[in-house]
Amino acid sequence: MSSTPIDLTDASVWQTATPHAWLDEVRNTEGLYFQEESDGPGFWAITRHEDVRAVSIDPSNFSSWVGGPLRLDPSPDELDQLRMVIIGMDPPEHRNFRDVVARAFTPKRISTIEPTMRAETRAVFAQLAKQDSCDFVADVAAIIPMWSISELVGVPVADRHRLYELSHSLIDDQDPEVAPTPETAMEAVAEIFAYASEMAQRARLNPEDNLTGDLLSAEVNGRKLDDLEFTLFFVFLIVAGNETTRTATSHGLLALLEHPEQFELLRQDPSLIPGAVEEILRWQPPIHHFRRTATCDVKVGGQQITQGDKVIMFYAGANRDPAVFQDRHRFDITRSPNRQLSFGVGEHFCLGANLARLQLRVLFEELIASWGDIELQAPPRRLHSNLINGIKEMQISYQPRT
Repeated sequence: MSSTPIDLTDASVWQTATPHAWLDEVRNTEGLYFQEESDGPGFWAITRHEDVRAVSIDPSNFSSWVGGPLRLDPSPDELDQLRMVIIGMDPPEHRNFRDVVARAFTPKRISTIEPTMRAETRAVFAQLAKQDSCDFVADVAAIIPMWSISELVGVPVADRHRLYELSHSLIDDQDPEVAPTPETAMEAVAEIFAYASEMAQRARLNPEDNLTGDLLSAEVNGRKLDDLEFTLFFVFLIVAGNETTRTATSHGLLALLEHPEQFELLRQDPSLIPGAVEEILRWQPPIHHFRRTATCDVKVGGQQITQGDKVIMFYAGANRDPAVFQDRHRFDITRSPNRQLSFGVGEHFCLGANLARLQLRVLFEELIASWGDIELQAPPRRLHSNLINGIKEMQISYQPRT
């Protein structure tokens, strides 16, 4: 390799920008690139589209259950809890639990909330029409994802902002501004667990037709979820349901502002928005990586992997693989086909993909209808994280349309 090596575990590397030049070199490595870890045994970096796909669709050889879905090796207690949530499961348990949650995310059920989602989105822009500047992350991107998942789960309106704050502290705990101390994240965990327990008690007394009701009434392997299993599912849904779409929304506007010719093309023809959503997801995956652990000696991309080795799938690498994407470092909202892997593939394909696509489509339709000229007022502030590809602040100015 010609470049100075980059430590892919270093959150400050990702906070500056996604290291595409290094990922390009890693992708060109014969076999796979092995990344040393100061806090672990090291891992194989998976950056080719074909290899990410191969690992994702082969849970028998590459397990989420054995070592968890995250880079850091969890403690035994943490691993036990991860194994109670679908992202930490393997088949057949994964499919049994996934089928319960998937009922809330079918295209038919998601489509039923589009009218109220659009009304909520318009209300956000109507409120912002009283001014000509805002923090796009806090004032727009964070609102609709939290509203949507709260509607599906049944969280009362009065509780939603606090749950957003708690989930932010829990998942973005690498950033000292979000979670100043380790205790901050632990306090968030305790509070959100207590809230989930109270919500389960209310739902059992007064069942409603929402995802909470589905989870509490469903039977998996002949039994219902216990309180801890429900709580972990609730936390997973609240965190995953708002974090990733908020990130994709923020990066979407930023990409359009950085490529004004593409933004103008979208303004002239809003029917291009679904394709633009796919390109936004390819351009800046909301999640940097997920992990699998090899369950046997196996080869990936010509590289021998030993049983117990960690493999980390880097979606930014896969999404700019020249074997799949022509002119891969160009943002192109008309790109077709677009085989982006930001939602994953195989067993762990994102449950909320339909919801996320709808949220992004509606938001950008309403944004184009509501705002004229949009300008950055300061460089966006990125999240200090090697897991979440987040923007935590993006100050913009705009011209409200009458």
